[in-house]
Amino acid sequence: MRLDNYADLGRHPVQLSLYLNRSESFRDIFHAHQGIEILYVHRGNGRVMIGQELFEMKPGTLLFFKPFQLHTIRMTITEQQPYIRSMLLFDPAVLLRYTEPYPSLNSFLLHIWKHPFGDQWVDVTDTDAMDKLFHFYKDESQVSHNAPVQSEKVLLDTLSLLHRIQNLFDKQSAVGRVGSSLRFSPSVTAILAWIEANYASEFRLTDLARHVHLTPNHVSYLFHRETGSTLTNYLTAKRLQQASFLLKATNLSIREIGHRIGFSNFSYFCQLFKKHNGLSPAKYRTS
Repeated sequence: MRLDNYADLGRHPVQLSLYLNRSESFRDIFHAHQGIEILYVHRGNGRVMIGQELFEMKPGTLLFFKPFQLHTIRMTITEQQPYIRSMLLFDPAVLLRYTEPYPSLNSFLLHIWKHPFGDQWVDVTDTDAMDKLFHFYKDESQVSHNAPVQSEKVLLDTLSLLHRIQNLFDKQSAVGRVGSSLRFSPSVTAILAWIEANYASEFRLTDLARHVHLTPNHVSYLFHRETGSTLTNYLTAKRLQQASFLLKATNLSIREIGHRIGFSNFSYFCQLFKKHNGLSPAKYRTS
């Protein structure tokens, strides 16, 4: 499991990955990004877990992930059913400066970035139009290989794409086409809530099992069946997600951050962070 699909948004604050076939390279992992991720599914079926919510993924699914928001995607991939998606990943603080002359676009960016209850899911009806749209920008982005010009073009293409996505989002929200979540069982919902409240404390499966009135073995079985993850992997992902956020958003020492997210062994925290993020906590903070 690798928590953070590391992308250096400090050097490259806007990144596009359009109409990409991920069938062979796809991995079912918990991860989080430093920036906003907008994901569109061209082909493929599966499920995505965002925080404590579960959504169906299918052709036409448009998803918004907030900075440092933990999520995992599970796709059913076959030769007849590949997974093809487009992704926009960007630092919202950088993009916000360029949307200031456009109040509506600026407001949309703030909504998907800051609004605690903002919709994160749209079920697109005109999938042919969306496929053509992303194909167009994919072809356009490959025209120039001059780095400075290309960086400027990526930024302009992202603003244009974001504007089109905003129009789509507004239109579909107006007619009630925003997607709805699937449901975990009450027991798994209670397990997720308990982890959210207690992830920074020493973990004891017996304490969790007692809280949800199940045996420890049944807790582990139910959680894996419904989320596709073990409790240990999810708890680790939750702790390291919070560590990534604290490293970027606060001046707390690395030792204090490790302590705050439940690691009493500082050396182990640093080793685990590097294993899952590809960088030590210190290098991650300064990247």
